[in-house]
Amino acid sequence: MFPDKPEPTRISPDTHGLVASQISDHALNVLQRLHDQGYAAFLVGGCVRDLLRGMRPKDFDVVTDAKPEQVRSLFRHARIIGRRFRIVHVIFGHDMIEVTTFRGGDEDGVRRSDQGRILRDNVFGSIDEDVWRRDFACNALYYNFANAEIVDYVQGWQDIETGHLRIIGNPVTRYQEDPVRMLRAARFMAKLGFTLTGDSVSAIQECRDLLKSIAPARLFDESIKIFQGGYAWAAFLKLRELDLLGYLFPGLDNLLNRDYDRISRLVERVLVGTDERVGHQLPVNPAFMLAGLLWADLSRRREHWLHQRVDSDVAFALAMDEVIESTVKQVAIPRRLTDLMRVIWALQPTLEQAAQGMSMGIAMTELKDQQKHLLAHAWFRAALDFLCLRSEIGEVSPDICQFWRQYAPERDMDSGETVPTHLPEDFARHGDPQRRPRRRRPPRHPKNPSTNK
Repeated sequence: MFPDKPEPTRISPDTHGLVASQISDHALNVLQRLHDQGYAAFLVGGCVRDLLRGMRPKDFDVVTDAKPEQVRSLFRHARIIGRRFRIVHVIFGHDMIEVTTFRGGDEDGVRRSDQGRILRDNVFGSIDEDVWRRDFACNALYYNFANAEIVDYVQGWQDIETGHLRIIGNPVTRYQEDPVRMLRAARFMAKLGFTLTGDSVSAIQECRDLLKSIAPARLFDESIKIFQGGYAWAAFLKLRELDLLGYLFPGLDNLLNRDYDRISRLVERVLVGTDERVGHQLPVNPAFMLAGLLWADLSRRREHWLHQRVDSDVAFALAMDEVIESTVKQVAIPRRLTDLMRVIWALQPTLEQAAQGMSMGIAMTELKDQQKHLLAHAWFRAALDFLCLRSEIGEVSPDICQFWRQYAPERDMDSGETVPTHLPEDFARHGDPQRRPRRRRPPRHPKNPSTNK
């Protein structure tokens, strides 16, 4: 796996065209500090790839020959994290630069599972060894801060020019080392518009069941990267193409296999709406997206209970419990998000029933108490946007959407202008529901020192 003395291609600044002004000030700060202390300092990964493609990188990752403890000692606000491989996060206010030590090629120092998955990898090495531990060739380009050259061991430069996504080394072995690389392949195909090479596709067909061994919390993190990067719908199609969606949302995947055209309509609108909001730099809450992805499974389970002659409200509650319970076993959706999903779902029949027989143009003062109560609900906008998506696919009468929409026009929070959106724009900052302020205990009166009581 680790070639002896690999000879890299060195691409000069005149050829690649990257300049220091394209790099974030915080990344330059880290690179400069490492360089001044005599350490190697390189940018690596997606930031180099995106710069070469004329895109602004979301993150800048640094790699060096300095050990984690040495890196941490150079920066006031830095912490070492990671179990499988230790890395350093250097903090600059709300920004963070990830610094990784070159990984080595000592296979005896790498702890693996019986399936070949890397469990622990704290083996440090040189750049000649580090490159073969990276996943895709287009992500394995090193920008040398010392001379501004790009170092390319694996023809990643050519892959960027030709639009190929090629895994480094034997694809089966690399997927066995980390099965999440298969999900990353789908994500990069969607984000970059690259074509995955045939051997990598075949290896996914052989290795996809290894995703069952990945921790649900890690699958949740990866699903958020996939669906909130601005290319959610394209990523969804790639997951389907590679037969990987079922390892994230098996209930949805099963329904799509039975009736793709019908089930995919709401999914498409939710994911395209998510992409639009990301493109407009508007806040996106995962709860809304997940509520849309799981709605079809929820509806199926609700119908099952209704056929068992269970009361409608009870059937809906049982279906919500079931779909969340079954999903979190596979993808560990945090409780704060499942609570919001429940609210969005539970308000759907309430909004439908409260608007029955109502006409447009009714003043708010003429609304019934229940309707006023719904308008004041903290998550009314989210539930309404979801209901209007359902109206677009024929699940709900458009008149119901229009009735409620007159009291909640779609506006940008800052400019007040109408924006194309299908998602709520007034979520709490971190996606948490609005909470009542905690009651404070009255302060105790200080003791009177003169009486010592």
